[in-house]
Amino acid sequence: MVCYQIRRYQDEDYEVVREVYATGFVEHLDAVCYQALRQTWIQLLLLSLLCSVQALSGSLTAMLAAAVMALLAGREVVRYLLSQGIQLGLHEDLLDINTSYMREGQVSCFWVAESQGHVVGTVAILPAASHPGIWELKRISVRKEFRGHGIAKALCQTALEFVGSRGVVDIVLFTSMLQTDAHKLYHSIGFRKVEEFVWPSLPAKMIGFMVFRYVYRVPQRQPVEPDTNTSLE
Repeated sequence: MVCYQIRRYQDEDYEVVREVYATGFVEHLDAVCYQALRQTWIQLLLLSLLCSVQALSGSLTAMLAAAVMALLAGREVVRYLLSQGIQLGLHEDLLDINTSYMREGQVSCFWVAESQGHVVGTVAILPAASHPGIWELKRISVRKEFRGHGIAKALCQTALEFVGSRGVVDIVLFTSMLQTDAHKLYHSIGFRKVEEFVWPSLPAKMIGFMVFRYVYRVPQRQPVEPDTNTSLE
């Protein structure tokens, strides 16, 4: 049983919050490589390379060496692209977390989950830039060694309760095709997947990298009807 508490972001959390985000991003390296290898054009490219090496050298060893080198080179390309994605996030809302999420008068917030004095998870919510009138749940991340203890669900529920108590009704989140455990979490909370699309960047289009859009509607409390059958004496 992992003991943890959820609290609002503080300035001293800045570096570790960014590190939790970056670490979670890097975890997808192998999954992205596998997704790339599933693409027909990449398979044909590898096959052409191996056939060319075999034809030129006549050596099975040379062909195997070429295969290993090609796979390693491809992995490094994927690693570089992931690092670019990390930098994009670090230079957007995570560059100035206070301005992005903690501004006075804005219905937005950033929380961390803390266990034994260490930040082990994050979540945030703010008005969605691309969907006026809708709020976006973002930066949902829990350190790998602390998963399976309900921390991510508790973080999400904290954010949903926060905006729900302030009159927000509709919430959206975006997640990648690779985060299958996260998909189960979102469904368990009440999110519905409403759209799938290829991420609009050239590398993503080349490997068919899909992003899912989920939506959630905050349950509205029903007014309590007065009991007309009750008489006061």
